[in-house]
Amino acid sequence: MRFLFFLFIIYLFTQPVTPETYIGTWQIEGGSIIEIYKEGDVFAGKINKRAENPISNFNGLDNKNPDPALRNRSLLGMDILTNLKYEKGELTGGTIYNADSGKTYDVKVWIESENKNTCFIRAYKGILFKTFKATRTKN
Repeated sequence: MRFLFFLFIIYLFTQPVTPETYIGTWQIEGGSIIEIYKEGDVFAGKINKRAENPISNFNGLDNKNPDPALRNRSLLGMDILTNLKYEKGELTGGTIYNADSGKTYDVKVWIESENKNTCFIRAYKGILFKTFKATRTKN
């Protein structure tokens, strides 16, 4: 009986990360909340809530956008993760927009199978990268 219980526990912790695992709301270190969603075969992520103490764009607008025509758009509801595809357990091939700088970076998002309530978002340009930890929130 203990053996079966042990196998069951192993089974729970080794479930693969599926595309649906990524869908939901995630609080990023710093306090912002994004919602990752799927449209067709592509994943995207939009800002649902800004950090309590943002480091820029205090008026809630996309002030640093390189396109002057977009500088008056609200950050809330804006897609910052775009064109991500699910491949080998990860979301890859897309971009992330950093409204604090107005720059766009390549991005990879992954969840480790041991803890499906934590995801990692890695923005990178060439060999330089920064990884953010995000925790699943309840809707």
